[in-house]
Amino acid sequence: MIGLTRLAILALGTLLIVAWTPPAARAADIYPSKPISLILPFGAGNGSDLSSRRLATQLGKILGQQIVVENRPGAGGVGAVKQVTSAPADGYTLMLAGAGMPISQALFNPPPYDMLKSFVPVSAISSNDVAFLVKASSRYATLDDFIREAKERKKGLMVGVSLLGTTQHMAAELFKLHTHTDFTIVPFRTASMLTTALVGENIDLAFEFVAPTLPMLNSGQLRALAVSSAQRSPVLPQVPTVAEQGIPDYAVSSWGMIVAPVNTPAPIVKRLNTEIQNVLQDPEFIRQLQGSGTRVLGGTTDQARQLMESEIVRWKKVIDTAGIALQ
Repeated sequence: MIGLTRLAILALGTLLIVAWTPPAARAADIYPSKPISLILPFGAGNGSDLSSRRLATQLGKILGQQIVVENRPGAGGVGAVKQVTSAPADGYTLMLAGAGMPISQALFNPPPYDMLKSFVPVSAISSNDVAFLVKASSRYATLDDFIREAKERKKGLMVGVSLLGTTQHMAAELFKLHTHTDFTIVPFRTASMLTTALVGENIDLAFEFVAPTLPMLNSGQLRALAVSSAQRSPVLPQVPTVAEQGIPDYAVSSWGMIVAPVNTPAPIVKRLNTEIQNVLQDPEFIRQLQGSGTRVLGGTTDQARQLMESEIVRWKKVIDTAGIALQ
């Protein structure tokens, strides 16, 4: 009789422990139990799309569930944001946020979304450099050559970027501020249209990501005067950074970051971050990304949040100082 009583007490204690286990912790114990959606706020086929799909494949293998990638391009990421923020905060709907999103948040009044209130950062993934491109036969041998002429010709100098409100656009605007130049920025809808205009000498210089222009750089149709990042590009090691050429405070990189809806349980966010780091440390994954000029980032959730916060503040300041407004 005493033995049965002790068993009953032990059983009751176990039930109480289970009953008092926080729901978030219980959810994390079985997470994931179904496929996960990864929303991309851009179209299919570009470098970010391909690297995101590689990440999704590898991460899905580790988690034991398929990660379904869905492209939702357009409107500065607003459609993708609405889809993710309206989903349950349970870790089954994620999004790849990019550097263009803090820019969009700063450009529009009122902002189309608030990244810090809408999302919890999970992990930074990768970054991409912007190249300062000229036609191979251009009269600009160095970045100094371009700066000198930009100061002389001012608005008469034409500089191309892929769309307005992008990292490439902001790289050009920040360069204006740092060098006290005032060239005319000409937007193009695609990188291919931009490079065609550059080769055709319809513009004098272009700001564009390294990845889509690498074939033309390797073939000798284009030259890079500089790269925008703090370190030289892994695929253009011979090209100096802007900082190396006398503008020490200049550094711009596009980046990608996995985010989840705000209020996603912390144990689930931690699990995702841990497994994402395992993917990002895989030598083959690193090799694949670096082959297109993409840098692997990674890091903690706190580091991801710090990146997001600093970028929102930074681009708001640049946009306000330059007086940029999109119609």
